[in-house]
Amino acid sequence: MLFPSVIDAHGKLVDWDSCRVHNAKDIKNFMKTTGIQSAVISGGLTAYVQAGDIGIYKSFQDKISPLISGWKTSGMVELTHGGNPKPSSDEFVGTWVKTAWQNVDQDVY
Repeated sequence: MLFPSVIDAHGKLVDWDSCRVHNAKDIKNFMKTTGIQSAVISGGLTAYVQAGDIGIYKSFQDKISPLISGWKTSGMVELTHGGNPKPSSDEFVGTWVKTAWQNVDQDVY
């Protein structure tokens, strides 16, 4: 599990924008089985509730970017016929996410 501190925490709430996929049946079931409450932010309010973008996501991005850059310059990148990098394996991406998340200062979240 990549985010046990979130899944195992008490009093969890995820606030979504009004994208329809956030209200999909499988998402609602997952939220219910993990004890996560859900709230939808009304249109026009996103700018007022973006603390996550400034705090958590910015810190996470600062931690994961060097991992991705290191992979790009490692010589392990396969290229497409057009010379663009092919996506990394799910295993590598999962490792980057886990490592970056573990290095985000817990005071941020």
